[in-house]
Amino acid sequence: MTKLYKIRSHAHIRALLARADELGRSHKFMLVNLVSLESVRMARESYALLCPLIMEAMFWSCGELDSLSVVAGLSLEIQKLEQDLLPQLMVHEAKLERGALEALVLMKNSAITLLHLSKCFKEALGVLLAKEDLVSDRVEQLSIMLKDTAVNVLEGKCNGVWLQGRVLWLVQLVNHVLETPVRFCDPDEFPDELDLSACSRLL
Repeated sequence: MTKLYKIRSHAHIRALLARADELGRSHKFMLVNLVSLESVRMARESYALLCPLIMEAMFWSCGELDSLSVVAGLSLEIQKLEQDLLPQLMVHEAKLERGALEALVLMKNSAITLLHLSKCFKEALGVLLAKEDLVSDRVEQLSIMLKDTAVNVLEGKCNGVWLQGRVLWLVQLVNHVLETPVRFCDPDEFPDELDLSACSRLL
């Protein structure tokens, strides 16, 4: 008999991981249904925990794992902006020194990567869920602003003073995207579930 587990948060993934051996003994065939995560920021760590769990269990499956992989990629790329590229621009922006110019080139490349990943996620969701998706639209907006900023400065259309204001705005936008909740599937697709909420409170 196949057992279904719905996951709606990173804490639920941790709860499932903590009980994996016990559940594996009692339920050989298990379907893990990833409904949602509380934020894009958590997707990277969530994928790092859930992927090995699913891959190592012969009869466990998760139809949303590929979509989680895409969002984890988004999370990684955006956190690189947050922790590395944007701080570099805040240090070097006034004189547009070499470090700032290199960061702008990397930021332009990041914009291309983010746009590609957002399209992949939207396609994975399908037409109906894509209409309610917040992640793709916000990532696409971020991608456009990143590319616009990099191109305008690299082509000499805008100076360091303009960049200073734009970087502050980008920092806010990056944080906004990282804190966006993620929905992976229709929560009513499967009616039965094991409630992991109680388990997560014990961790």
